[in-house]
Amino acid sequence: MEVSRRKEKDFSPGIRILLSFTVVTGLCYILFMEVRDIKNIAERYGITMVYLFGSRTDEGSRFLKGEDVRPGALSDLDVAVAFEKPPSETMRVYGLLYKEISKLFDPFEIDLLFMHEHDAIFQYEIIKGVRIFEKDTDSADEFEEIIMKRAEDLIFKKRLLNREIMEAIEDGYFEFEYSPNP
Repeated sequence: MEVSRRKEKDFSPGIRILLSFTVVTGLCYILFMEVRDIKNIAERYGITMVYLFGSRTDEGSRFLKGEDVRPGALSDLDVAVAFEKPPSETMRVYGLLYKEISKLFDPFEIDLLFMHEHDAIFQYEIIKGVRIFEKDTDSADEFEEIIMKRAEDLIFKKRLLNREIMEAIEDGYFEFEYSPNP
């Protein structure tokens, strides 16, 4: 049985984010082995969520479903993790996690990111990908909603700042001089 769900969230006029997901009962979205391995890794490192994102998201998802996927040579698989509490020994944890997660996604080259090290706009790009693990679904949904709100706030502030800069330029507060390189 397949159940599709849609969740719409309005943040401000003109910005609507549609979350769409499908729950398939009786079928495993991710192979049992990878689920168990990801869960074990997450428990050992205090990870609450793992995402695939970027240009290779679909290939990574298909790989986890057990499909035969041939990774391209020009791009890596982007993997992001969110921690309950950021690790105190970031570099050591990064190295250990990279090694373990690389084994799960072999033959893909991976790019591992810690979500707490990035701003809300980049985190929003991450959550637009595929969540492949969450410790708690409700907490993960709340986490994503907070990221969406923060990203929308930053985008609004960036647009406002850009508008103010353009007005200052038009009003003559800044002068620009152009000289081509010889």
